[in-house]
Amino acid sequence: MSRNVLSLRLLLAAGAACTAFAAPALAAGNETPEPGGAPRAPIMLTSTSAAAAADAAAMEAAAAPQAINPVAVAAAAAAAQDGEDLGGWTPLGSEPFGQELFAKWVPVPNGESGAPRQGWLGTADGFFTREAHLAYTYVDGDGADFHQGLARLHYPFTRRLWAGVEVPFYQDLGGSSDFGDITLNTQLMLVEKRNVSLNAGVGWRLPTGSSSFGNEIFAAQPQLNLFTDVGGGFSFRGRVAYEFPDSGVPESFILNAAIGQTVTDHDRAPIGDLTWYVASTWREFDNGPTFVSITPGMRTHLGGNLFLLAGIEIPLANSSSFFNEGFTVQLVQGF
Repeated sequence: MSRNVLSLRLLLAAGAACTAFAAPALAAGNETPEPGGAPRAPIMLTSTSAAAAADAAAMEAAAAPQAINPVAVAAAAAAAQDGEDLGGWTPLGSEPFGQELFAKWVPVPNGESGAPRQGWLGTADGFFTREAHLAYTYVDGDGADFHQGLARLHYPFTRRLWAGVEVPFYQDLGGSSDFGDITLNTQLMLVEKRNVSLNAGVGWRLPTGSSSFGNEIFAAQPQLNLFTDVGGGFSFRGRVAYEFPDSGVPESFILNAAIGQTVTDHDRAPIGDLTWYVASTWREFDNGPTFVSITPGMRTHLGGNLFLLAGIEIPLANSSSFFNEGFTVQLVQGF
């Protein structure tokens, strides 16, 4: 056998061995080996297949989870909340003061813990409401008892400007009746955020009643009023004021504070927005006895935006100079 023939046989044997080893490897990698026949053509990445691969990669990237921008998510959530839950209300206090001086009033949503901005007896409102009130008060005095019927209207002209008027249309003292002094309140909202409201104003007492009932007095009462949601459905509110009357009546410094809790939802009438509270007033006169009282009370939503309030004011000092107890029942209609 010549050397050339031997070399040819060795090459053929090597090729057969490579084919035998390659077949199992293909079966393991593709799970279905191709049948024998013409050898596979090598895979070439053409321009068409490259474009298809790029499209596939783009689709896969679009389907993959994207990185989350927490600032954008928070802004979107706040916008959705403002549009749905807050009724378009936005806080006051961060923008230039005159920017919303004549903007339309928007009811403020409940505080973050659910405390609503609703008036109580025996204390002040650090917020604006649009309501009509009708109240009856009975006062147990050392001498003749006192009865009063009072109508009140609250109206916010803008988000910054508010006015209220109180009309004691009926007063009875020992069987004699008369009309009382009307009070006009004007207020300016300083700060209004979700959990805090602060306003300042002046209460004007007009001498429309009879002096025999302790009326016919003109007085101005500058005041600063506060409301805040303190959590758990509790809210705190109060007033700091000073009254300047005429007709020889002594001036007085007034400090008022109240705390209470709303324990039911608004829609659970006739016990919706059921609230208990305790208010306290300290009034220091220039020359006269100091008046200190406490007023426990309640408020409930009867339905149809109609509310019922009741409270009893009890003097804690010098009751003989003022009265023993004062009972008040009041209906409030929001509109």
